[in-house]
Amino acid sequence: MDNSKLNSWLSLVANVAVVGGIIFLAIEIQQNNVLLRSESRQALLANDQNSLVMSLENPDIFQKLVSQEKLSAEDQIRLSFIYLVDIRNREFEYAQYINGLLDEATWQSYSNVILINHSSVRGRKWWDTIGRSVVTPEFGKLVDEMLIDADASRLYEDLSTWDDN
Repeated sequence: MDNSKLNSWLSLVANVAVVGGIIFLAIEIQQNNVLLRSESRQALLANDQNSLVMSLENPDIFQKLVSQEKLSAEDQIRLSFIYLVDIRNREFEYAQYINGLLDEATWQSYSNVILINHSSVRGRKWWDTIGRSVVTPEFGKLVDEMLIDADASRLYEDLSTWDDN
């Protein structure tokens, strides 16, 4: 066999190996994307569970919200931390949405917490006084737009009265 035929065969084998490597790499990238989405969803779920645990540890705060009772300085601090955790969670979820890791319907369901927490008079006062300063300007603008015409959420009232009838 002469050198030109050997070079042609070696070139063909090398090209087939390169194509096979590219196909393998594409499959691996797709699997990594699926894993990344799964890990992102797991982080979102863990964040929300932590927020719920914080809320469950402070039911008196939400009772005071429902009854419009005055909040002590300690109550305001506890509620502020609950709101801080929730707004930072929403900001993280928004970043995941913008980066294509969350679909719009999922982002919309997560973003409802913003309306639940900040569409009331107290929630809006917290947002205007503290909340806007702890998020990025882009996210702050989004929250402001969401709150412009939002009706006050009744979720906390509903949570405490759903079995009254």
